[in-house]
Amino acid sequence: MVDPTATKKRKKQSEPRAGKKSSANAFFLWSNPQSHPSTNSAENEILRDQKITPIIAGIQSQSPAERVQHLNAASSIVEDPLCRKLLLREHVVRVVMEHSLLDGAQEVVTAGWGFLNKLVSYEGYDVAVHLYRKGILDLVGGIIDNIETTIAKLAGDSRAIPEAAQTLLWDCAYNVVSLLTGLNETTQDVLEEISNQKFLSFASKLLGLNGDIYEKVQTAAAVFLDRVTDRNESAYAVLSQDAGLINQLQTCYTAKTGISLLQVTASCSTLHNLITQSNASNDEFSDEYHIADAALTKPLTAVISTVLSKQAPSQEDQKALFVSLETLEDIADQAVETFGQHTPSGANGLNGKVDEMEEDENEGDDEEDAMEEDELEPEEEGAEEEEEDVSDEEFPDELAADLEMVTGDEGTSARASKKKPLSSPELEYLVANTVPTILPIATSSPSSEPQRRLKLAAITLLSSVAGACAALTSTSGKSKFTLTIALLDAYLPMTHTLWDNLVTPILLSNSADITLAEKITNLSVHITAFTQSVSVANNQHKSFLALYNATESIPLKVLCIKVLSNLARCQGTDRVNINKEIGTFLISTVNRLPYLGDTVNPQELPAPEVIIECLDCIFDVYADQDFDYDQEVFVNLGFLKYLKSFVGRVRVMAKKIDKRKQLELRDSADAALLNLNAFIKYKTEERED
Repeated sequence: MVDPTATKKRKKQSEPRAGKKSSANAFFLWSNPQSHPSTNSAENEILRDQKITPIIAGIQSQSPAERVQHLNAASSIVEDPLCRKLLLREHVVRVVMEHSLLDGAQEVVTAGWGFLNKLVSYEGYDVAVHLYRKGILDLVGGIIDNIETTIAKLAGDSRAIPEAAQTLLWDCAYNVVSLLTGLNETTQDVLEEISNQKFLSFASKLLGLNGDIYEKVQTAAAVFLDRVTDRNESAYAVLSQDAGLINQLQTCYTAKTGISLLQVTASCSTLHNLITQSNASNDEFSDEYHIADAALTKPLTAVISTVLSKQAPSQEDQKALFVSLETLEDIADQAVETFGQHTPSGANGLNGKVDEMEEDENEGDDEEDAMEEDELEPEEEGAEEEEEDVSDEEFPDELAADLEMVTGDEGTSARASKKKPLSSPELEYLVANTVPTILPIATSSPSSEPQRRLKLAAITLLSSVAGACAALTSTSGKSKFTLTIALLDAYLPMTHTLWDNLVTPILLSNSADITLAEKITNLSVHITAFTQSVSVANNQHKSFLALYNATESIPLKVLCIKVLSNLARCQGTDRVNINKEIGTFLISTVNRLPYLGDTVNPQELPAPEVIIECLDCIFDVYADQDFDYDQEVFVNLGFLKYLKSFVGRVRVMAKKIDKRKQLELRDSADAALLNLNAFIKYKTEERED
């Protein structure tokens, strides 16, 4: 007989919620780690009979007071993982949805929503999706209608509703909007259903209410709006038309007192989400409301300072700190994407949009550059360099050396000189104020998981700022603009501070925290991309070599190689030995590829990603015979003969990568092979000349 379940189609799983930032509940779960107990022991059966079953029965009692009492009892034990699992086994969700949420007594309804909100906070994804599939959003819509009706009555006459009923009203509103936040974190399907006019307007109205509304309600509304607008076009389409909300969000971060730190942070983060979506849509939202990310950096940094000044910050304060760090990180990332684009007048310190005539001039420059690259002989390029030597701003001598290392020979001096210095108010504030503020967090020694997460978030923010500064000063970028000398002059000494006071101590500590290693290595990539002259007095390069050998993570290995490559590019006779050590490592790593016919264990071979990165780094580090180390290292150690021996082996490696499964990796391998042949030809001709 055929099993009837054998041909039953599995229900298609919804895509996870796609957002840039951590979930709203993440910090709560880090502060309240959960275990996964077994529910099958004899002791558990006794617990079920003595505690769980009476609660389930009490929730369905004839007495409203008893129903509230048992709902509160359920809420009080939901923090315990075992009790929570036993409650779920007894179908507590169905009981609450079918009885408590539809109860005629408002105190029972409020307690029911409170229980579900707390259950989702602790249990997370699975129970939230279960609630969604059971139709919880329909019940949310109904309770919102009731809440809004009561609020309207209260607005007409504050004495129309007894004080006890007002307390229930605000408690219920808080539970409902907080539950929506928890549901929002699950799947794209849930997000789409929540991103409707009814739910979004409800949160907007709560945030805009004046009077006796509880602060926690408005904070919860702000947190919901922050989460629902994160990379969400549907929410943006609704909220970008809500002028009252935009004004209220701006009021939140400019108010002096009376607003919680989390509400300030969530309001700033919501505005940032809307600005980001506006930039992606290329619409007039930012112009219409005269808002820009630059205006948000100061209040977010102020929140960080305030929390750090407290002797014992609350969990909500720590959450505000975490959200501030994540939002500022995204602002730094967006600063790169939007650099030189249209900016609203007066919103971020720039005087309107970039001059159209200047843009036309730059377009002409691009055409000239293309012709020059194709037609000019080397000596003519040199003449062009001399002719264009006077740029709009002069580099200070001490900065020029570092910036020369940043740019290298990726572009001609003529092209570099044509890049117009442009202000970046976001990065200017981040460099001058935010980075010094968060450095104590990044260099701290955490004693709890929340503190560890804050440290990692601070390092990530520092990495985003460093990455932005490195990217926007690179001559290889397509932007017609570059950062101002004033900003670079302020940031340069900070890179050395970060390297000496943050990166080096962590390297020397030999921490076993793989996430910390990844974060600090990523930061190091950006620091050394900006300036290669950081200190190696403590053999920092050896620490990255050791980390490369110790980790099994391919992405981390690639990051280590990037840092080593940047360190190797530092000019000066005192750094030749460092270059020799790193260059030997790069060549030796690629040389581990087997020759045709060799029998090797595939597990012992470097990953293709590692080989590709090593080759790219060799091309960059030894791109010019005039580099201080080229003769002593590349020539004297015979790197060219090794490169020639790599060609066939790299070709075999590339062909083994399945295009159907790893197209991007295969393309990178093919490009590396092509560049290898070109580089061999170039270096051969270079020596002959």
